[in-house]
Amino acid sequence: MLVLPTRASDSVDIGVRDAYHWIAVDAPSRLVLLSMKSVSRESRAMERTKPTIIDVARAAGVSPSTVSRVLNGTTAVDAAKAERVHVAVARLGYVPNAFARSLLGHAGRWVGVLVPQLADEFYGRVVTGIEDGLKQGGFQMVCSLGHGERSTEAEAIAMFVEARVAGLVLVSDHVPDRDVLALARARHPIVLVNRVIPELAAHAIRIDNVYSGALATRHLLGLGHTRIAHVAGSLNRTGARERLEGYHLALREHGIARDDRLVFEGDFSEEGGREAMTRALDSADFTAVFAANDRMAAGAIAAIREAGLRTPDDISIVGFDNTAISRFTYPALTTVDYPVTSMGRRAADHLLQLIAGADPPPLPLIQPRLVERDSTCAPGEMR
Repeated sequence: MLVLPTRASDSVDIGVRDAYHWIAVDAPSRLVLLSMKSVSRESRAMERTKPTIIDVARAAGVSPSTVSRVLNGTTAVDAAKAERVHVAVARLGYVPNAFARSLLGHAGRWVGVLVPQLADEFYGRVVTGIEDGLKQGGFQMVCSLGHGERSTEAEAIAMFVEARVAGLVLVSDHVPDRDVLALARARHPIVLVNRVIPELAAHAIRIDNVYSGALATRHLLGLGHTRIAHVAGSLNRTGARERLEGYHLALREHGIARDDRLVFEGDFSEEGGREAMTRALDSADFTAVFAANDRMAAGAIAAIREAGLRTPDDISIVGFDNTAISRFTYPALTTVDYPVTSMGRRAADHLLQLIAGADPPPLPLIQPRLVERDSTCAPGEMR
């Protein structure tokens, strides 16, 4: 078990520009968690420009695993390819990642997991499922937090590749498709969670976001609401766009014209939901809301209360995720539920089959269910 410092002040000098926050969970879980956030603004700026093993591979016209073999001298590589790698390393100023090198020789039973963050319950439950599934197969997990930043996530993936982990689970969508595909073509076992790249669709497990958005909106329509607002997640995220698509689909099914003035973008946080709902109340007329996750729904309920209105008497609201917060809002939140922890386990099981050289059946599109609580009712004129 690797035990690493937890505070910035405890950071160790592990190599040029490699000062990170590290967190380790106790040995029984066999989990190492690392945050690729650097400890200072200056080191963070340097990280953005630091070349990765993937950059070297692209410059040399070889796979990242070939770069790793050349630099570590573990197996013979064609002389011309090796020369191109050395030239690219010198030209880019590439410095191998010290943590990755510390895993070399031990990484055969490790899997790299990339998530944006763990503050959101969704990601915590996914990671719990992945860890459970990997432990069943005798594997351990090193988990990196990408913080929703492309450069940080690319650095994390490069570290995993350099460490030669047995496989990767990507619970993130900021790394470009081309980089993920390059890894897959280089025969790195990869499973995607809540992301689809067409060429890797068989190895992606995800929620049916379009159906889920429609399910939430149909519930409100079934109660008699016709003016339904949507508090969307960050629309640069595929899942947020798909939930918005489902919202529009349900309205269209009921002959209700699309009205983009009823869509208010948030950022999947409580404060984002509160701010989006405040804008909605100031500018639109509606009797119900579909929020793209429970955290924003909780923020929206707070904004409704602050405006002197009541949920659901004045405004009904449906959330998404069925997280713990949905049971403790007042009123308790009607929400869309799906088996998040199970998704993580299935992702891990699929990856273990890929690592073993098997050809597992395609991963499914997960269908949700609606959990009805106390935050929705018929509009006032129908009660």
